[in-house]
Amino acid sequence: MRILLRTCAVASALAHGVVVGAAGLEYEVDPVTRYVRVSYPVPAGAPDAVVVRAEHRACGTQTWQPAPVWAWKGATAERLTPRAEWEAGIARGELAERLAAGLRRTLVWNPVRFGSARICVDFRVAVGEGPLWRGETRVELDNSDVVMLDRWERVIQQGAVSPDPPPGAAMWWLRTGQSGPGAPLGGDSLEVKEKRIELPPLTYPLNLQGPYAMFVALPPKLGGVELRLSGDERAQWLHESRPGAETFWRWDSLTRQHLVIQQPYRTVYEYEDGFRAHLDYVRLVPLPPALVAQLEAEAAATGERKLVAGYNEPYSWAFYEKVTTNLQHVEPLLAFAEARVDILDTQFGRAGAKLVFESRAGEQLLAETMGDPVRGAVPRTSNVGRMQQYTNMLATQARHARRLGMRFFANLGATNCYPGSPLQADFCRDHPEWRIGNTLRYDVPEVRRYVLALFEEALEIGVDGVSVDWCRYPHSIRDKDTVTTFFRELRALVDRFGETQGRRIPILTRFPARGVPGAEFMDYAAWVRERLVDYLAPSNIQARHLTFDIAEYRQAVRGTAVRLLPCVDALHWGLPFPDLWLERVLHLYEQDADGAYVYQADAPALGSPEDRRALRRAGSLASLRRWRQERDRLQTSYSKGVYLTKPAQGPAYHRWERVRVWVEGFRPQTVELWVDGKRVNRYAAPPYVLFSEDRSADQSMAAGRHVLTVRAEDGGRWLEQEFPIEFAP
Repeated sequence: MRILLRTCAVASALAHGVVVGAAGLEYEVDPVTRYVRVSYPVPAGAPDAVVVRAEHRACGTQTWQPAPVWAWKGATAERLTPRAEWEAGIARGELAERLAAGLRRTLVWNPVRFGSARICVDFRVAVGEGPLWRGETRVELDNSDVVMLDRWERVIQQGAVSPDPPPGAAMWWLRTGQSGPGAPLGGDSLEVKEKRIELPPLTYPLNLQGPYAMFVALPPKLGGVELRLSGDERAQWLHESRPGAETFWRWDSLTRQHLVIQQPYRTVYEYEDGFRAHLDYVRLVPLPPALVAQLEAEAAATGERKLVAGYNEPYSWAFYEKVTTNLQHVEPLLAFAEARVDILDTQFGRAGAKLVFESRAGEQLLAETMGDPVRGAVPRTSNVGRMQQYTNMLATQARHARRLGMRFFANLGATNCYPGSPLQADFCRDHPEWRIGNTLRYDVPEVRRYVLALFEEALEIGVDGVSVDWCRYPHSIRDKDTVTTFFRELRALVDRFGETQGRRIPILTRFPARGVPGAEFMDYAAWVRERLVDYLAPSNIQARHLTFDIAEYRQAVRGTAVRLLPCVDALHWGLPFPDLWLERVLHLYEQDADGAYVYQADAPALGSPEDRRALRRAGSLASLRRWRQERDRLQTSYSKGVYLTKPAQGPAYHRWERVRVWVEGFRPQTVELWVDGKRVNRYAAPPYVLFSEDRSADQSMAAGRHVLTVRAEDGGRWLEQEFPIEFAP
């Protein structure tokens, strides 16, 4: 059997044995998660869609209650499951099964509400109306060795916790007696009651020995918490939007460790009033040596390596942090090292904007800045400026990245002047004739000299390579010669530094792939022919062209020293983690790419633990192949379903987004997409995307609400699901 890590596929032969109950119910207990997987038969005459209801009661009692369950799915399907469907399982014990007649289906139950104890529960499952089938079994398991951390009044800093903090007090709120949908386990949680007050970290004392798996549950609302063990060098930010869900944080030895709970600094100043720090419970499951060995073997991304270049944006990291010392720069680098990023491509600014490194040739960002609109508001902060006031970002990160085994590249976005904003640099403000709109004119010699001066500073500081990003704002270029001329000048500058160091300093460039605006001005064949660059990273922009063809780029670098690292977008508009994203990476390697460029790698590296574990796989062919083999093996045992990618922001999809479809539980022969009763796509193989990847599809859907119908053929039958969707103007 396999370890049932709900959000991390890990193969295992160590799950507890299957227990056969009465009337065809079977169950097994996963030794890491302690989740109980219950399988049951669906009668051969069942309709195409049936409702399954799960109930339980403590042994010796008479009252049945809904069991908090979810359908047996892969990690991507769980992530894309609509919240209403998830809540139906957690709150009412109700699941929907489709095209399941004559099959055995499986649900997963987390017995956490019975606490740390020997558990005896009567468990029953009813299929369909009537019901069509009902089975009952007794589930017995020993969870007395599981440690529940939820009595927050036990922290060492008891004076920093109160059930009723007075206004303005730097105290955590021990919120008790909560009930109703979405209430935390037991009704208690640790929360922040008042905004814009920095709270002290809390320490939950532990006296445990050996390795444990750690699971975290948070109230399902806007906000999060940072956790670390007392021996850690960085904290993990965690958040959750679904009631009753747990995040598998990690496994580690807890010998002589305490749990440290921190308020994320973003909760201090966050512009949206509902953003708070909060924590429900932490669940610790002891692991015997054999399980630890298996988890470690699965996590070890060993074997044949591909090169992973990860984009790192200190601007975005510092936006939500209080950076005042150089040692703080080590914290995000530890996450990149854990994810096994080979080249850390670190942006120090965008040409024409204020810079986030210790520049004197350009203008440093030392005061307020603004971010991208989020939930209808444009956030502003002085956090990034503070980083520049107190630290040397580029030199510090370069030094520590090398210490952690990564090569450090200095990345400059080709341009964005951000005219009229706090980000606009004097260079653009004083010379409006040197820009068009918000972009610098690289055909102007003074502009190129200015940009080269910024790279010269980075080379003087000491970096392993330099990187030019033409892709995020590609509208500054209007002819091929301009880009190639700049690369010749940059190559000459870099080679002068290389001669003094006795090495060739590499140049990496991310540029628009075919179909992306500006691609026609990117003469990558000339760059390769003249050996102006060392790494080509053709790329998408935002949610379009996520699966572009790499054949022409592979042909251009064949037989040369230039290495091809196609971009695999890891932001929220990219392919969903883990399955669609990992499938794209593996497909690129099967097309003979030398590696992958991950934009922005800081999203998965500094985001959820599950995403960082997926990123870790990206450089290991063996790990990727094991992942695909395990996914394919389990595919037909999962519940059958169709899932859509979610809008990046708000309830509506933007024009630049694409609705992508994930089908699970079977291998469809054909997938059709219908909008408002009209078929618009028919696919014989994935990926399945509404309309197309092309930019012209931006105008394919009228603004407003529509009905998307997905039909997937399963051995002559069709699984059909309808989804209400909305497009923004």
